[in-house]
Amino acid sequence: MKINDSIFVNYQAGKCSAAEKLVVERWLDQLDRFPEPEDRSMLMFLENLDDSMPFVKSRKKKPSWKWMVAACIFFVLSTTIYLYWIGRADRYKDTAIEAIKAPIKSNAIVVLQDGTEYDLDRLKQNDTLDVAGYRIVRTSDDQITYLTDSTQKSKTIYNTIRTKTGGAAQILLADGTKVWLNTHSELRYPICFTDGIREVSLRGEGYFEVAKQELGGRRMPFFVRGNAQTIQVLGTKFNADFSIKNQTALLEGAVAFSDRGSSLEERGNEQFAVRIGPNQVYDGQKIIEAKDIARYVDWKEGYFDLNELNVEQISEKLSDWYGIEIKVDGSLTQVKLFGRVRRDKSLKEVLDLMAQVHPMDYAMKNNYVHISNRRRKN
Repeated sequence: MKINDSIFVNYQAGKCSAAEKLVVERWLDQLDRFPEPEDRSMLMFLENLDDSMPFVKSRKKKPSWKWMVAACIFFVLSTTIYLYWIGRADRYKDTAIEAIKAPIKSNAIVVLQDGTEYDLDRLKQNDTLDVAGYRIVRTSDDQITYLTDSTQKSKTIYNTIRTKTGGAAQILLADGTKVWLNTHSELRYPICFTDGIREVSLRGEGYFEVAKQELGGRRMPFFVRGNAQTIQVLGTKFNADFSIKNQTALLEGAVAFSDRGSSLEERGNEQFAVRIGPNQVYDGQKIIEAKDIARYVDWKEGYFDLNELNVEQISEKLSDWYGIEIKVDGSLTQVKLFGRVRRDKSLKEVLDLMAQVHPMDYAMKNNYVHISNRRRKN
């Protein structure tokens, strides 16, 4: 059986037609039945190929023709597989980051007093959920509110709204107070305030617009209770971040602080010794005068505010919102950026905008995004 060596070259390059591929494979099948290949030109081709392979050159004894054929086949297959996986990895790297879009759902649940959970994304605008004798309503502007009767007003029933990765929610409390919850946060509250007491429990971050309310000619205080701090409010607008930062930023009114954590219905002799006014921030230790208080509620307005934040701080925000781990090179962590980016953009769009402010590269590595200083081109 004769075969043209150009066909074998095409076979090696993966350019053979189906018919040519069949001819080459049949020729290879005959090798086990003959002591030497019948086609001498093919033998010369194999020997030349053998000379071009460094791991074959190191052998002192000249390899047999069968070994050379096996090496050739191994070389073709391994090269093809390697190129396939490299190309696949590159495509995955590009598409993986591009596939990370901004959340389009609330990613939030409401938990009843008995522990029953309801996915708020299943509750459409203007829909009503009948539960345990009262109704939960999702209004046309995506706000959660309650419809109750006198039966519920005579006892304290607690519900909880919890946001997951990329989640956000807003609720109208029974006294008219409005609360917005950021991602990875939790608000526990009574569906009706009783006995002249207004209090909620917060984990994570929430923005409050507390309604003013009086009882017997006196203003009723509103309490936000956390693990490390308690806030007393009379009627104001503020952002409480009870995460690691433990920062409260005041936009309007006045608030007071007790540097002791508390939980619902566990009131004690709390001393609210620290007070702040508008455009001030309290972090549990000191009061800070804010140049731009609005940046503390950027998330509520649908933005990532990059001003005065370094790359590491920004990456933490992005991780919480997009649900992907982000690692930053040590040389880049303290680099500060500026500007504001909408949270409805994809992760790639946000990273591209960051790279316009400071030259940086990003790439998907395993299951996380790695951000590094941009390499200079030679």
